[in-house]
Amino acid sequence: MRRQFISSGAKWEAKVGYSRAIRAGRHVIVSGTTALDVKGRAIAGQDVRAQARRIFDIIADALAEAGSCLEDVVRTRMYVVDIADSMALGQVHSEVFGQIRPASTMVEVSRLIDPALSVEIEADAIAGSGGSDAVILAGGKAKRMGRDKSRIRLGSRMLLGHTRVAVVDAGFKPRVIATDLQLNLGPLGGIATAFHSTRHSRVLFLGCDMPFLSGNLIKEFFAAATYGVGPIFTLHKKGVGFPFLLHRSDLALVEKQIDRGSLSLQRLAKRLKAREWQPPATRVPELFNINTPADLAEAKRRFKVA
Repeated sequence: MRRQFISSGAKWEAKVGYSRAIRAGRHVIVSGTTALDVKGRAIAGQDVRAQARRIFDIIADALAEAGSCLEDVVRTRMYVVDIADSMALGQVHSEVFGQIRPASTMVEVSRLIDPALSVEIEADAIAGSGGSDAVILAGGKAKRMGRDKSRIRLGSRMLLGHTRVAVVDAGFKPRVIATDLQLNLGPLGGIATAFHSTRHSRVLFLGCDMPFLSGNLIKEFFAAATYGVGPIFTLHKKGVGFPFLLHRSDLALVEKQIDRGSLSLQRLAKRLKAREWQPPATRVPELFNINTPADLAEAKRRFKVA
């Protein structure tokens, strides 16, 4: 099993011979982390709350570099030099993890490596275990179709309904974005809106016009997405597209693309240096999407045959 090493650049890592974090398979282990800067100087004095917040920021960065996130954390260990600080430390832990609620241990220790330090924290995560926000983009104008695609009926459900069912079958709670914060920005507008309205570190994006999509395909895609590092798009015949998964850190580049007026999803994927997921040949028909009246006619034909 290949191991991925993550460094924060702190001087102690090279001197002592350890990594800020290691990923092996889906397991990510973050070393004991303190509120030190890269020069080894304590940050925030002896304020346990400020130190803890800084520590969790460092841990979040290490997890992100390993292709994981705070939502994937399954265990934390907190070492505090004064157990009287336990409530304050616990409050910060609660602010960071909320409903994630990892297993946790807090113990008092006699001292840490620097007298100015009040707390040291470790974290273990399993990449992908924290799930994802699942967003169905349904705010496009659909000029080629001439009407709202999401409300077109195919069989007993509207197109949007078919995608909802697939998302639920995959074990996610679907969230629909029908109106973007900024209009006329194509899928990038929906992406920006999604990240401004979610607290999750990563978002799985799906289109509302793929009626043959199954929960199993979504699960296979998500497994591939969280096994590696960075954003990932599904590879289609004519480029990349839905489903795709982005991380909160990708929002800055999305907004930069919007500011430049570059609204192409293909361009975004290139700028992000995103990975490409090649679906199994047996699942390729599930990626059929409806853009034109001719596509709708073909979908109806396939639906009858199925």
